[in-house]
Amino acid sequence: MKDFINNFKIPLILGGCALIAIVITLFVVNGGGGSSYGLYISSASGSVSVTNSDAVTSSANGDMLKNGDIVTLGADSSCILSYKGKKNSEKNYIVLGSDSQVVVSGEFNGKENGELFLRSGSVIGNFADEDHCSINIRTADSMISTDKSVSKISYSTNEFMSYTDLYTFMGDNSIQLYDAAGNPVNNSELQIAKKWGRIVSEDGPSFEALNLDFDLEELSASDLKNLITIAAIIGEEFPYTPEELKAAYDKKSDGDDNEEAPPVEQQPDETVTDSSDTIQTAEPIVTTTPAPTETTLPGHTTAAPVVTTTAAPVTTTAAPVTETVPEETSDNSGVYHTVTIVVDGEETIQEIIHGGNAVQPEDPVVEGLEFIGWDGSFDNITEDRVITARFNEFVSEPSDSTHTVTVVIGNKSNTIQVEHGKSANLPSTINVEGYIFKGWDKDFTSITEDIVISAILEPAGTHTVTFVVENDTYTLQAEHGGAVIPTYIPSTDSRGNRFIGWDKSLNNIINDTTITAVFATGEYHTVTFIIDGQFYTVMTPDGETAEPPFWPIADSNGNRFLGWDKSLDNIKSDITITAYYG
Repeated sequence: MKDFINNFKIPLILGGCALIAIVITLFVVNGGGGSSYGLYISSASGSVSVTNSDAVTSSANGDMLKNGDIVTLGADSSCILSYKGKKNSEKNYIVLGSDSQVVVSGEFNGKENGELFLRSGSVIGNFADEDHCSINIRTADSMISTDKSVSKISYSTNEFMSYTDLYTFMGDNSIQLYDAAGNPVNNSELQIAKKWGRIVSEDGPSFEALNLDFDLEELSASDLKNLITIAAIIGEEFPYTPEELKAAYDKKSDGDDNEEAPPVEQQPDETVTDSSDTIQTAEPIVTTTPAPTETTLPGHTTAAPVVTTTAAPVTTTAAPVTETVPEETSDNSGVYHTVTIVVDGEETIQEIIHGGNAVQPEDPVVEGLEFIGWDGSFDNITEDRVITARFNEFVSEPSDSTHTVTVVIGNKSNTIQVEHGKSANLPSTINVEGYIFKGWDKDFTSITEDIVISAILEPAGTHTVTFVVENDTYTLQAEHGGAVIPTYIPSTDSRGNRFIGWDKSLNNIINDTTITAVFATGEYHTVTFIIDGQFYTVMTPDGETAEPPFWPIADSNGNRFLGWDKSLDNIKSDITITAYYG
C-alpha cells in the first residue's frame, strides 16, 4: 500500500488540485452565492459616466455599481437604475434626469434598503410594487423613502440656499430632515399621493411646503414622458389617467421640438428600434405595424394588442412607431381597422384586428351635458368605424363634494381643495423668520365648507433650552432661530458608555426645547477584580476586554505579580478575576 501511494503521489496531488479548480470554477460561474444581487445601470442614453472610488471614470454599462461610485449625466441624457434582489420586483426602477449626479452610498446586497446621495439634478423613482429592499434618496438636508411609491426628487442650490423638491405621484413618502452634522431635526413627516413639498436649507433645513396641490404642467416634458411609461407599467392603480398625462405633455412640449422620447431599456438578445417622439401610455399607442407588437419597458415586457392615443379637439395623427416584430409572431398578422371614439369634439383612436372588439371607455363626464350612450357598437369590428358619445344638455347643480381651504401664513396665502368631510393636509410645523408657530386657528380635521385657516404666529424672542445629561439637567437661553452652545459636554456616562452626540440639533432654535445627551448602548457585565485580598468592580461591554483598576507589581508579602487567573478578553457574563503571585 505504501509503495502504491509513493508510485502515484504526483498523479493524486495533480488530480486533487484539478478537483479543487473545478469546484472554484463552479462557485464563480454560479455567482458565488448571490453576488449578482445589487444596483445596476439597466439602460443609459446621452452622456453618462461612472467614476469609482479610485477616481477612475468609465462609460456607463450594465456592470453592478459599488459603494462610492459616482454616476454623472450630461445635458439631454438619462439613465435607469435597477435594484436586483431575490425578492425584488422587476417592475421597479429609478430614472436619473439630465444634468444629474448621484453617489452610491451603502452596500446594495439585495437584503436591505440601499441609499443614493443626490448631489444635483433629479430622479424619478418607480417603486409601486412592494419590494424586499428598496432605494432611499438622500440629499444634503433630508432622507426620502421610496417604498411602495412613485415620486420625483430634485436638489438644487444657489449662493445662499439649497432646495429639495418632492413630487409624490403615488403612495406616500416619509421625509426625515438632517442638519449639516447629520443629526435628525424633526419627527419624520409624511407626504401623500398627488402632492408637492419643498425643503429649504439656509441656517438649517425646514419645510417651506408640504402636502400642497400642484399642476402636472409644472413638470418637464421629460418627466411627463417617464410618468406615461410608469403609468403603462402600473395600470389602473396609477392615480393619473393617460389622458391627463398626455394633455400635460402636449402643452409642455409645444415649444420644444427637440424633446426626446422616454428611455427604453434594451434587453439582451432583443431588438428595440427608436420610437421617435411616441409616448408610452396605459392605453397602447397607434402604430403603423399591422401585427400585434411588443414594447420593452424597464425590467419587463408588456404585450400591446390594442393601441390607443388621445388627440386634441382637432383631429391629429399619432407619430408612427417603428418596431422590430419577432419572427415567431409574423404569422399572426392580419387586417386591422381604425376605431375613432369622439367625446365632445375630442378624438381617441384605437387600432383593432379584424373581427375583434374595441375597448369601450368609461362613461364620459362633460360639464353641462348628460351622457346618454354611444351611437355605435364596440364589438365585432370589421371596418373603419366612428363611435360618438351622445349627450343631452342640462343645467348642472353646484357641487359641494369639495371645498376650498385658504391657508394663510403671515402675509402669504394658498388654496387647496379638500373633499367634503375629509381633513386638510397641513404641516405640523412651519418656520417663519422672526416668528414662533403656535398652531392653526381652526380645526381642519373635518372640512364641510369653504374656510380660511391661518397660522398662529407670535413674535420671536428667546427660548429656553434644557440640556439633559443622564439624571442631571441645566438650562440655557437661545435667540429665536439662533444656535445654543452647551456649557457641559460629557465624555462618558456613569456606566462608561461613550458620548456620541445630542438627540436634537443645536442650531435654528425656534421654540422651547429639551436636548438630551446620547451615549453608546449595549449589554454590560460586572467584572470583580480581587487584588491582594481587596475587591474592585468595573463595568465591561459585552464581548469587550475587561480593564483592571490597576496592574499590581507585588502583593503585601512581596510576592511578584504573575498574572490573572482568567482571561480579560471577550467578557460575556458577570465574572470574578483574581491576581496571582509567585
